[in-house]
Amino acid sequence: MVLHTELGPNLTAAVLLTGTLAFLTMGMRVYTRITKRNWGTDDWIMLFGCIPLLTLTIVTALGSYHGIGAKDSTLARPNNESYVELAYFYFFLYEVFYCTSIIFVKLSIAFMLNRIAGRRVVFVYINYGIMCLCATTNLGAALYVIFQCDPVSAAWKSDLRGKGYCDTQLHLQNVYFFCTSVNIFTDWATALMPIPLLWKVQMSKNTKVSVAGILGLGIFTSVTGLVRLKYTVSLTSKDEFLYGLAKILIWGYAEPALGMLVGNISTLRPLFHRILHLGANGSDQANTRGGTTGIVSSKRQSNACRPFDFDFELGIAAENIFESQLSTQIHGGRSASGSETESQKESREKGRIVVSQQVEVSHQ
Repeated sequence: MVLHTELGPNLTAAVLLTGTLAFLTMGMRVYTRITKRNWGTDDWIMLFGCIPLLTLTIVTALGSYHGIGAKDSTLARPNNESYVELAYFYFFLYEVFYCTSIIFVKLSIAFMLNRIAGRRVVFVYINYGIMCLCATTNLGAALYVIFQCDPVSAAWKSDLRGKGYCDTQLHLQNVYFFCTSVNIFTDWATALMPIPLLWKVQMSKNTKVSVAGILGLGIFTSVTGLVRLKYTVSLTSKDEFLYGLAKILIWGYAEPALGMLVGNISTLRPLFHRILHLGANGSDQANTRGGTTGIVSSKRQSNACRPFDFDFELGIAAENIFESQLSTQIHGGRSASGSETESQKESREKGRIVVSQQVEVSHQ
């Protein structure tokens, strides 16, 4: 039997919607990164982050079917008292996996920003500071949730509270306020960081706006934290606790799920280009004009930014990364290399000009 009533269906719908989008885009991210051969640290972190987020999805959905979101009058009905303990158990699991899942999501986004920052060590160190703040805060919150009661099971079993000890709900509320405040700060910090990062990058204004806009979507995840703060006060309420708890879980689950969604979307630019058939290939072309044929023979890398494709998804051209040397030789008659291709030989026999072009790309 289940108790899926009042705000329970709302919680289920919110979890399934945002969770589906997060995991769907994660699959697209894996495909894009593997096909582009750009798999990096941020991808590994986000992939491992799917484990706690999937667990969070399951326990939150199960909680919505076992008392979370139900009013006190519903829980007081015959045979419904057992759902209270189940609801508290799923809430306990929710708290633990919320803290762990959001650590992975935020660390992944931070490492992605470090890729963009490149050798700008100031931004890299700032990002490391943000990572440490986020990780220690949420890890500390998870440990507090686990050990707030002695024994641990007293957190959801009311009959054990008389024999053991549980910290007050006021302290839990304060932990929520502090943890949420830190997460909101890190959301804004990582969302605004692309602005100075892209300020001097040589790209079109429209590209800068689109890239900053994609990365700036992290601001919307902070909105979920702000809304959740509004409902956090209900943690100290003795009336309609599980009913009000559903509102906290709706917005709380959305934070890591939307964070994963935003982090994944920022890597899908090549996939969208492929699907929408955007861009042009770099194939060499033979041009004819006024009866004179110019034949171009070139050695060039298929994509000059290939080693830095992790930035390429975001439309970012890294500054001072490559030193390019272009040499062009024009010969009348026989090729200077001593060896001729069929097209060069044909052009020589017909008295045409052979143009050979070579591009050398080297790391600084």
